[in-house]
This record gives sequence, structure tokens and C-alpha cells, in this order.
Amino acid sequence: MKHQKESILKYISIIQRNTQKYYDIQLQEDHIGSGQQFFILRIAENEGLTMYELSKLGQFDKGTTSKAVQKLEEEGYVSVKIDEKDKRIRRIYTTEKAQKLIHKIYHIRDSWVHDITASFSEEERKKFFEQLVSVAAASCDTLESL
Repeated sequence: MKHQKESILKYISIIQRNTQKYYDIQLQEDHIGSGQQFFILRIAENEGLTMYELSKLGQFDKGTTSKAVQKLEEEGYVSVKIDEKDKRIRRIYTTEKAQKLIHKIYHIRDSWVHDITASFSEEERKKFFEQLVSVAAASCDTLESL
């Protein structure tokens, strides 16, 4: 098999690094960065989820999830409460302070996606998204099969 001179992975990596920089710049005044934005949105979309559930949603290890939640808790954006029925379970909730930030993050995300796909037609944007979902699913399936 002949090796490709260029790899899609190079471009995925560039997009990811630039996306992180963009979030870091946009969220600087809120004292969080690209590392926490994913977590606060998943918590807001799934109020009361556990650390384990949050880790699974993003394919993150427990340590990464724990650090992100700790930072969000320190900044007053989430609260962690012991489950009333099972004291071993800690549930995560967004705070009132987080509501403005959550809307801001959605706006930042939408603006970024719009800007980086500005040259696409709506149909091209939709097809591109579908292909990304397919590639992401294949990457998960491939890892699980190892």
C-alpha cells in the first residue's frame, strides 16, 4: 500500500487546535477555556447527570472530566450534589450564573462553524456534517474492536 503524502488527520488536527484557540480567546473573560466549554454544555443539556455519564458523552477519561468539573465548580458555573437515593453518586447541575455563559458558548460555537464553513452551500454544509459524524462513529467502532 502506498502512503499518502497528505492525511486528513493533519487537517482535522489543525481545525481542532484552531477551535481550541478560538474558544480560549472568546471565553477568557469568563475564566474558562476550550477545555471546559464542552462539559458545561453537556451538563446544561443533561442536568443531574453523573461524572461517569459525562465522561461517556465525550469519550473522556475520568481524570479529564473531574478536572473540568472542578474548574467549573470553582468558577461557580456548576454545583455537584450527592444523589438523595444513592449517596455514592454525585450529580452535576448548572447554576444560575452559568445561564448567560451557556448562551454565549452556543453563540461562539455557531459563529465559529459559520465562519469556517462560509464557503459551503447549505447542502454542502449538511453533507460535510453527515460525513464527519460517520467518520467519528467509525473511529469509535474501530477503537472498540481493538
